[in-house]
Amino acid sequence: MKKCYLLFVAALLTASVAVATDMPTNEAYLGYNFVHFSPNASVLSSFDANGGVAQFAHSFSPWIAAVVDVGGVTQGGLLNTNVDSRLFSFTAGPRATFHKHGRFQPYVQVLFGAARSSSSTSITLLPGGVVWPPPSWIAVPILSQPREAEFESSRTGFAMLAGGGLDIKVGKHFMFRPVEADYFLTRMPTLLTQNDTNRNHFRYSAGVNFLFGAR
Repeated sequence: MKKCYLLFVAALLTASVAVATDMPTNEAYLGYNFVHFSPNASVLSSFDANGGVAQFAHSFSPWIAAVVDVGGVTQGGLLNTNVDSRLFSFTAGPRATFHKHGRFQPYVQVLFGAARSSSSTSITLLPGGVVWPPPSWIAVPILSQPREAEFESSRTGFAMLAGGGLDIKVGKHFMFRPVEADYFLTRMPTLLTQNDTNRNHFRYSAGVNFLFGAR
């Protein structure tokens, strides 16, 4: 009886070691990035932007991983103007994954870092005036011929992502991520007053997760 018990315990230990060995320690994610921006309503109404996101995650245990997230989105012709807007973010932090050994693996995460927002527009310098866009005119020195000029402004500040998502394992080295939804906070100086202001946005992502390494 004692031998049977010892054999049973040994079998469990062997199985647990095998499972741990098969567990990937690293994940590389590439996906689509969508952000719904909620800027200052008195100056600019809400708008959507699209782009891409990449993540790298290293697991320290079956539950906890450290994540680095790099994402960017752009919106051309912002709100029917000739202004192009872009935002890039770099964040990192902890992630907790549930049912790590199962096919469906939900997770939650909180990431902190920085974001950089930039906007650009082009204007046409005409002899005797500037059009931006027509029919606005601003007096400038007289030019002999029309010229194009590009103007750009940028701001850098704090960024935070808090949310979660779902990974679905479709193979030994691949997982499909149908959804990652995050509250996206940015804190940047405003263009007019240069005072730091919090802005509350929403981010959605979907893509493919590549698994490699073994514990």
